[in-house]
Amino acid sequence: MIPEDVVFNFAGSSIASIWALELLLVLKGPPVRSWTGDELIKQLRGSQSAIAEALFQLQSGGLIAEDEGAYYYRPSSPEQDDLVCELERLYRAKPVALISAIANAPTRKLQILSDAFRIKKD
Repeated sequence: MIPEDVVFNFAGSSIASIWALELLLVLKGPPVRSWTGDELIKQLRGSQSAIAEALFQLQSGGLIAEDEGAYYYRPSSPEQDDLVCELERLYRAKPVALISAIANAPTRKLQILSDAFRIKKD
């Protein structure tokens, strides 16, 4: 069993939002299958932009893969798979603590601050 603090650190550094967490767990299954973006939007009842952002982040982090418009769970290592399995267990046992770890991650706070000062081009 992986220590909780390791899993919370993984969640804070690898999962950008609760949307991304929910998306990861849907892709992980069961059942194990591939999903199109439209199917994930319908399944999670999310916006296209929220789902697309979560898919991009999870794919960049090596947790999922895409093939011809279909996404599926494919961690880049057995250790990463173990962390995701433990993440899923903790999400069921301690959802508030896990959500807090994701929302309060230091890198997330810095991203929010930098986004607030970003100059948008028309």
